Amino acid sequence: MLVLLRRLVSPERLYIAALGLTGLAALVSVTLPATERGELAANMVSATMGAALGGFSIDTFLLSRPGGWIISRGRRWILGILALSLVLTLVAAALLTALAGIGSYAVGMGAACGLTVFNTAASLGLRLKRFWFVYSMRAVAGAVLVVGYGFLYLDKQLDGGLWSMLWLVVQVVAAAVLGLAVLAWARRFRPIPAATAGQPEYRADLVAMGRLHIGVCAQMLTYRMSQILVARFAGAGALGVYALAVAALEFAQSGAVVKSQRILAERDPDAIRDHGREVIKGALPVASLAVIGLTVLGLVAPDYHYAWIFGLLLLPGTLALSAGKTWSAALLKRSGEQATTAVALITMSVSMVLYFLLIPWAGAFGAAIASSVAYGVYAFRTRQSLQRNSHFLLKRMA
Repeated sequence: MLVLLRRLVSPERLYIAALGLTGLAALVSVTLPATERGELAANMVSATMGAALGGFSIDTFLLSRPGGWIISRGRRWILGILALSLVLTLVAAALLTALAGIGSYAVGMGAACGLTVFNTAASLGLRLKRFWFVYSMRAVAGAVLVVGYGFLYLDKQLDGGLWSMLWLVVQVVAAAVLGLAVLAWARRFRPIPAATAGQPEYRADLVAMGRLHIGVCAQMLTYRMSQILVARFAGAGALGVYALAVAALEFAQSGAVVKSQRILAERDPDAIRDHGREVIKGALPVASLAVIGLTVLGLVAPDYHYAWIFGLLLLPGTLALSAGKTWSAALLKRSGEQATTAVALITMSVSMVLYFLLIPWAGAFGAAIASSVAYGVYAFRTRQSLQRNSHFLLKRMA
């Protein structure tokens, strides 16, 4: 039965289903008053940013390593990196919660650590080509969250803090289950050979990880800092509506995320092709439906009547970001961390200027405009760098 299900449901469809369930959870959360949903959103963004900024980008780093890398480094090296990542994740989540001025330190810090563990385990699973299992875990977590939110709503528990605690529990349990699965897969490789890497290789890893992490941090600040600043300058109500629009439009990027992960898992950089036009064609109808859905929601839930405007302002940037993610993955595989980091730093510089100019003045509207412009800059610069490096490689091979 399980084999038949795997044949019928591809990893791509399963990942889209997982994102769909996450989107459904976001939709169910609109039953909360906007201010309560703002508290939930603040906890989520503090945790996700904390995991990204403090997590040392260990998930992306593991995916981008060549074949045989894990065996050559040994499990102590990987566990050491993970332990350091968890410490930095705690610090980052705490600082972001303080900056937002909204949310729970316990939820933000706890969920951030859960996300770091889950992302690390997911990367190890994807390296082993366990796409179906990893994406099914995401789908199950989303389904549990939807059911849990539903029970809380039926019980008339419309407290954003309580819903945040449920979200925290789901993240921690999902991380534990996937982590145990990875350990079980690792047992099949016993006896595990001794690490063969020396000090030069370990130093090179740290340098590569640092370069990659600078870029990932820059990307995360571009993607999520707007929500932290909306919480700080516009309050929980505005954040609750704006974060809903962001979540709705992110669903349109599901195809790009799957393509990017497959590009990163590809061992032959020369086999990578351009998926930009393909993911834009897939993202446009989904993004359009998301804006329509936000419009309908605004008609039935007055607290969210501005959500469709935020979605419309974010739509051009969403399409650009979808293509940019696949181009960035290809650029990373072909040219290394330095190329993607340069693009990310340029984009972050533009976004931070726009965020601090527009959000204190225009609130969530300014955040939507600034985000869309920043995403466009990111896609343009990534494509430009990929073309430049591809031409260089072709000339060098001639």
